[in-house]
Amino acid sequence: MKDLAQHLPGRFGRFVQSMIRAKSAFIVASALIMAFTFFFVVIFRYIFKTDLFAYEEWLLPICFWMFFMGAAVGSYEDSHINADLFDNILSNPKALWIRKVIIVGLELIITCFLVYWALLMIGDEIAAYPNWKSTIALKIPFVVPRLGILLGFALMGFYSALHLYVLLKVGPRLTDPTVIDSK
Repeated sequence: MKDLAQHLPGRFGRFVQSMIRAKSAFIVASALIMAFTFFFVVIFRYIFKTDLFAYEEWLLPICFWMFFMGAAVGSYEDSHINADLFDNILSNPKALWIRKVIIVGLELIITCFLVYWALLMIGDEIAAYPNWKSTIALKIPFVVPRLGILLGFALMGFYSALHLYVLLKVGPRLTDPTVIDSK
């Protein structure tokens, strides 16, 4: 599916597209922060003969958030790596559609379990307040990167649900390679 939002109702489709743009901007900004940080680590270490203080600690939440926002964008675009050869073997659009509905349905169920476990993880963190686990130097609570895990899984589940909705709404012609590209 080239663009999931084109199959969604007007305003909702635009809202989903703006969510993707925001996540993409966050991923780009995070990647730039990481690149500049490592640039300055090299400058500090080899030119000033010192270390950039606790850069690993503030990069940790950024990396977690970037990874899971990237996973959510991958879920939206249906661009995760898979080893599914049936796309090449099957040519019947209805069989491809049924296979895709089953796969997306299973993906949604599994992601719902992951969201539940991420909620339990966040609940456990909140229950430990004020004795939150935190980084050593900057005292960044571990709940910060773990919120990225929860949000990432929730968004992956949301996009899986949207894929399932569109698959059921449009039907087998969505998987017909001669009508609409399925990837």
